[in-house]
Amino acid sequence: MKTTSIRDFRSRMAELLEGDEPVLVTRHGKQAAVLYPLHDPKKIPVEIRRKIFLDLTKQIGKQLDARGVTDEEIERDFAAFKKRRRR
Repeated sequence: MKTTSIRDFRSRMAELLEGDEPVLVTRHGKQAAVLYPLHDPKKIPVEIRRKIFLDLTKQIGKQLDARGVTDEEIERDFAAFKKRRRR
């Protein structure tokens, strides 16, 4: 795992994100973030993938609630999609 400061990360972002190993970003010597390249998502630890999944589903749920979309509408649309896809 590479370690870099925020300032260095900003200037070398493209290079670091194109690499194959995770990058630990520090702010004032303290850990601020860990970035995993997504070239091969299977290399991301399962607990990190699980956390990302839960965060994304929570965000999607909030957006759907804000738009007034119900579970029944989602299920109906999904069933219609599956039916069209089988053809």
